[in-house]
Amino acid sequence: METLTKPGSIEFDGGAAIDRGACARTLDRLAAGLEARVPGIDGHSRRVARYAAGIAREIGLPREQVERVRRAGAVHDIGKLEMPVAIVNKPAPLSASEFALVKRHSVAGEKMVAGLGDPQLAAIVRHHHERIDGSGYPDGLAGEQIPLGARIVAVADTFDALTSTRPYRPASRHREALALLDLEAGSQLDPGAVAAFRAYYSGPRGALARLLAR
Repeated sequence: METLTKPGSIEFDGGAAIDRGACARTLDRLAAGLEARVPGIDGHSRRVARYAAGIAREIGLPREQVERVRRAGAVHDIGKLEMPVAIVNKPAPLSASEFALVKRHSVAGEKMVAGLGDPQLAAIVRHHHERIDGSGYPDGLAGEQIPLGARIVAVADTFDALTSTRPYRPASRHREALALLDLEAGSQLDPGAVAAFRAYYSGPRGALARLLAR
């Protein structure tokens, strides 16, 4: 099946002489290219990065960790470049077998960002679909086994996915999405990250982020 990019063609972990800056720029271009080719997700990674950084600031993480979380949000879906085009672009809910294939994107993404030389960043990308109750993927981690950055990106990703129009469903209103975050806090989502997102959302930075998202 055709993929968005040739499987195995994005390799950045080949040696110490790699240009980390060039790697980061390449990943950013690839993430932008992914969004341009998949209906309904234009701007998704940019918004997730902004929301995730806002959560990290509300929690009080140091600047370096805020930047790491922002970067992870920007490239969290990069592994979907290795997925079949027909599945990534499918204008309907996925079948069980198709979803099983798409779930591999978090591991593929981890491998693609490994060349940035930041194992914590790679771990966030790998684990952003883990769930607090252990029902997520790829490793079924639970609670604080999940890296904090991944728990933050999960909240940001969930909110933006809910409030974005997709070919197979309309966007939810923001208040409905916030209510769902509250419902999933403690089961699927980290309750502290949800509370921090609510604080960020209601503050001036959140208002600016919503304005920029339009």
